[in-house]
Amino acid sequence: MRRIGALFVGCVGLSLCGGLAAHAAPPVEACATNGDGIGMSRIVEVDTRGAPLFGRVANGGYDFLADGEVVLTFDDGPLRPYTRAVLKALAEHCTRATFFMVGKMAVADPEMVREVASRGHTVAAHTWSHAKLQGLAADKAKEEIELGFSAVAQALDAPMAPFFRFPYLRPSASAMDYLKTRNIASFTIDVDSRDFRSRDPDAVKKAVLTQLGGARKGIILFHDIQPSTAHALPGLLTEMKERGFKVVHLVPKEPATTLPEYDAQAAKLIAKKFAAAKGPLASRAVTWQQSDGNPGAEVLPWATHSTTQSPPSTAEATKEGATVPWYKKWFTP
Repeated sequence: MRRIGALFVGCVGLSLCGGLAAHAAPPVEACATNGDGIGMSRIVEVDTRGAPLFGRVANGGYDFLADGEVVLTFDDGPLRPYTRAVLKALAEHCTRATFFMVGKMAVADPEMVREVASRGHTVAAHTWSHAKLQGLAADKAKEEIELGFSAVAQALDAPMAPFFRFPYLRPSASAMDYLKTRNIASFTIDVDSRDFRSRDPDAVKKAVLTQLGGARKGIILFHDIQPSTAHALPGLLTEMKERGFKVVHLVPKEPATTLPEYDAQAAKLIAKKFAAAKGPLASRAVTWQQSDGNPGAEVLPWATHSTTQSPPSTAEATKEGATVPWYKKWFTP
């Protein structure tokens, strides 16, 4: 890996950065540095010009983490009961994460997308339907990428981060080239929780801690659609703190832009979904199987609810703190 310089990343907030210029940091709770939870050691602002790549890759990538530092990331959601449990664990530890959301999941439960952001986490994209981009023609891969961004941004009702993760961690050369034209950073991983393999939270804890014992730092992959992660996270974060690990939170220097063509498609899909809804939001993950080994077995509590779900009103969407990520203030003069 290449160690990243000031061109792409500036540190702000909780640590001094050797004189690098940065935006004024948003307020961070005191518990992030002196509480009982794992908290945060620093906030890293990412300049995505040129589409930098972060994490473990064969041909190099930007390494901005010191020994003992980790980045918490969650893919494939939101899925309400498990995402909410993850948010609760993160709040109890006064720390922040990045959520790479699937477009279909975001439009199925936009309230959860906004809840993630309102708690100070970074919202990013993971394609529209979790398709394997390596097997798609260039135009179809572009559609998966762009419709994912538009869907997540519209569910959020606020700018999102220009951060992207390839489904199955499998990039294609053409898709990587396309991300460069859009100045979108892509993130792979250094530590895999393997939470989709088991419902056992102890298995998740063991997988993460074992890998961190060797790597000593890195971007950790979880899935907030998995009950194993939802149950493992409180104890895992406690154990990580006891072992001296510190969380670094990623925020974008500038927000992602979306394309009008795909915004229009996303708006139609959202309107169609709400018109057809009988009350259920996403009742199960639309990506890969959950950790019970049966992709269709898990029916979530509201799946049989009879009240029609309505889109949030404009008034609700603009309530202070309800939808706007705290880092959006950095973009506002």
